Amino acid sequence: MTRYATTSSLTFLILLLCIQPLPGKIDFVHQVLPILKKNCAECHTEGQKKGGLAMNTLSEFLAGGEGGEVAVPGNPEDSYFLELVNSDDSDERMPPKGSGLTDEEVKLLHQWVEDGMDWPEEIRLGESGWEPSLKPRKITLPIAIFGRTHPIDRLLDRDLIKRKAPLPSPTDDRTFIRRAYLDTIGLLPTPEELDKFLADTKPNKYGRLVGGLLERDVAYADHWLTFWNDLLRNDYTGTGFITKGRTQITTWLYEALRKNMTYDQMTRELIDTKEKSAGFINGIKWRGNVNASQTRNMQFAQNVSQVFLGINMKCASCHDSFIDRWTLQEAYDLAAVFSEKPLELERCDVPTGKMATARWIFPELGQIDANASKTKRLKQLAALMTHPENGRFTRTMVNRIWAQLMGRGIVHPVDAMHTKPWNEDLLDFLANRFAEDKYDLKKFIHFVMCSEAYRSSSSLLSKEPGIDYAYNGPLPKRMSAEQLMDSIWQVTSSNPKNANAKVDRKFDNAKPVPSEILSFSWPEKISANWIWSKEEAPKIKLRKEVTLDEKPQSSGILATCDNAFSISINGRYIARSTAWEKPVKLLQSDLFQAGKNLIEVEAEMFGGAQGFVGQIVLQYENRQEVIETGADWLAQAPDQDWSQAQAVKEYGQAPWSKVLHSQSIQDGKTGTDPPVRASLVANDFLMRSLGRPHRDQVVTSRPSSLTTLQAIDLANGEILSNTLTKGAQNLSRSKKRKDIPVWLYRHALGRSPTEKEERTLLAVTQNSTDHQGVEDLLWLVFMQPDFQIIR
Repeated sequence: MTRYATTSSLTFLILLLCIQPLPGKIDFVHQVLPILKKNCAECHTEGQKKGGLAMNTLSEFLAGGEGGEVAVPGNPEDSYFLELVNSDDSDERMPPKGSGLTDEEVKLLHQWVEDGMDWPEEIRLGESGWEPSLKPRKITLPIAIFGRTHPIDRLLDRDLIKRKAPLPSPTDDRTFIRRAYLDTIGLLPTPEELDKFLADTKPNKYGRLVGGLLERDVAYADHWLTFWNDLLRNDYTGTGFITKGRTQITTWLYEALRKNMTYDQMTRELIDTKEKSAGFINGIKWRGNVNASQTRNMQFAQNVSQVFLGINMKCASCHDSFIDRWTLQEAYDLAAVFSEKPLELERCDVPTGKMATARWIFPELGQIDANASKTKRLKQLAALMTHPENGRFTRTMVNRIWAQLMGRGIVHPVDAMHTKPWNEDLLDFLANRFAEDKYDLKKFIHFVMCSEAYRSSSSLLSKEPGIDYAYNGPLPKRMSAEQLMDSIWQVTSSNPKNANAKVDRKFDNAKPVPSEILSFSWPEKISANWIWSKEEAPKIKLRKEVTLDEKPQSSGILATCDNAFSISINGRYIARSTAWEKPVKLLQSDLFQAGKNLIEVEAEMFGGAQGFVGQIVLQYENRQEVIETGADWLAQAPDQDWSQAQAVKEYGQAPWSKVLHSQSIQDGKTGTDPPVRASLVANDFLMRSLGRPHRDQVVTSRPSSLTTLQAIDLANGEILSNTLTKGAQNLSRSKKRKDIPVWLYRHALGRSPTEKEERTLLAVTQNSTDHQGVEDLLWLVFMQPDFQIIR
C-alpha cells in the first residue's frame, strides 16, 4: 500500500519556561541573553544597526548585515559572528570596546549555534520602548469604504489603504463553509450541508451559517474544550493525577462552555474558586523536591498572570525578569495572595530574607487587603482581574480568539501582551466591544466571523512572519490534533466508543424548555414496522424523504435498532445508539423544515435478529403528523441499488416486544450522546505527534507545522493505520465503491474531484477486491495539505 505524507519546515513557537534547563541544553534566557545584552545591544538594537546588522530579534539577527548573513542555526562553521567574537585582531574583534568575551562565553555561544539557536520570538534583545495602556481606550471608527461597513473591516481597510496594499478578495463559499465549521465546531460540513449552503441565495447567509453553528452547544463545547484545556492546563491523565497532586476541572469547564458562561464569570469562578473549578489555581503538587519557582504558590502567580493578562511571570519567579519589567518581588507578592502562610522570596533558589506581601500588580485599579483571609484575598483578586477598567484582561482574551480564528494574534505571541500590536486600534476596539457585549464569548466569535476580513481569502506567506508582519488577510492554519482526528473519525465513522472526560453531552435541562417542547405529546399507539433491506446484510442504509407544507413547532424521534444505528436529518447528524434495548428518545424544535426533508439511517446488525423501528412525530400548532417505519421507506445493502424496504415484523411482536415503551419519555431529553470527540479522550502517541501537549504547563500556542519526524509518524503510525483500516471497512460496507471517491472528496475537501483526479481515485479504489483499495484512497486524501490545512 502506498501512503502519502506531507512535511514542512520546522517553525515551532516556543514558550519561555524559566525553570531549571535540561542537562546539556543551552538556556537562552539565563545563559545566552546576558552575553548578547552586554556585548551586542549597544550597537545592534533600538535603531542602531552598525554594519547593517540589527539584533532586536532572532529573525533580524539571521537576516544579517551589509556583508550578508552572520549566523546559521546548526552550523557554527558558517556563523561569521563566532569568528568575530573569538578574534585576536583588535580591528576585527567584536565587541570593539572592552575586554571582549571570555573563552567560556565563546564556547557557550558556539554550542548555542550548534544546537539550533533557540531564541523565543517574544524576547527582544533591546527594550521595546512600548507599554500598553492599562485602561480601555475609546476608538473612533474610520469611515467605511467600498460598502465594507463592519467595524473590523473599517479599521483594517484604513491600514491597508495607508500601506497602499490591496483589500483581500473574498474566499469562495466552499472554502468559507469548511473554515467556519472547523473554527466553530471542529467538524467538516457534510456533502448535504455543503450543497444546502451553496444553494442558499437569501441575505446574510454567512451570518446565519455561523449563528447556526454556534447554537450547536455540544459540538461547540466539544471543539473549544481543546483551547480551554490547553489554556487552563486541564487534562484527564498525566503528571500529578496518580499521586492526587492535581485535580481536573473538566465537568465545570464543559458545562461553562455549553451554557456559554460569560468570560468574566468564568474568570471569577476560576480565581474565587468553586470546588469543581479549583484544579486550575491549585496547580500541580510535584513529586520530590522542586525549585522555588515551581511551588504551587508560584504556579498560581505564573498561571493567573499568563492566562488572564498575557504576562510572563516565569522569569520573574526566579529573579527580576530579563525580558520585561516584572520583578521578583511582584511575582512573589502575587503568589502571596494564594499562599496559606508567610512567603519568603527566593532568588534562583537562594532565600533572600525578604517577605512577600499579598498585592495586585496594577494598584491603579485597587488593592488587595494583605491581612484578609485567603478566601477574601482571592475574591478581591477576582474582582480586580475582571474590573471594567482592566483593559489588559479584555485585550488578552480577544487577542487569543482572534489568533484562533485568523491564524495570528494582533499581538504575537499571544502571551507577550507587552509587545506592540500590529493594529492597536483594532485590538482596543475589539476589547471594548467584548466588554460592552457582557463578555459573551459566542457573541464575540460571531462578530469576528461575520466580518469581510474573516471571509477573505487566506494570505499565503513565503516565510514565517516576524516583527515586520503586516495584515493582508487571514493566515492558513494547520488542523489541530483534535480537529484532524475528529474529521477522520467523522468521515469514516470510526469514533472511539468511550470518552475519558466525564461530561454531560445530552440535552441541557438547565436551559428553559421551549413552550413548543412543553406542549408536545406522544401518540399512545405505535403502528411502525421493524424494517430491513430485502437482501441479507449486516449493515444497511435506510432513507425516507418527506415534503412538509410548513415547519413543525417541534419534533419527536423514538427509534431503535437491533443492534446499532445512527440517524441524520437533512444531512445533520442527530443521534445514535449501540444497544437496541435503549431506544433513542429525543425532542427538539429544529429538526425539520418546510419543503423537502431527508431522513437517513445507518443500521447495523451484529448477529441474530435484524431490524430498525422508529416513530417520528411532527407537532404543529393544532395538529400532529406521524412518520413511521414501513415498506414505504427505501433500503440499500452494500453494493446494491436503493429499493423498497422490507417489513420484518410489526411493532410489539417478539423478539423485541414493546421496546419503545420500555422507558418513560422525558421532554427535551435525549437518551444518547453524539459520537465521542478527540477533545474528550486521553492523549495518545499520535495526537502528541500532531502537537497536543501534556498540559502540565499553560499552553497558548501549538506548533504551526509538522516536523519531518512527526510527518513520518503521521503517515506510518499504528494508531492512524488501524483507524483507516476500520474506516475503509465501514465505507466499503455502506457505499458503492464507484461512489466513494467523489463522496470522499466532497466531504473531506469540500469539493468534487476533477475528471483526471476522479479517474486516478477510482483506479486506487479498485486496486483490490476487498477494502484495501478504499484504505489506500483514505491515506491519499487525508495526507493532502488541502485536507490538513484550514484555508
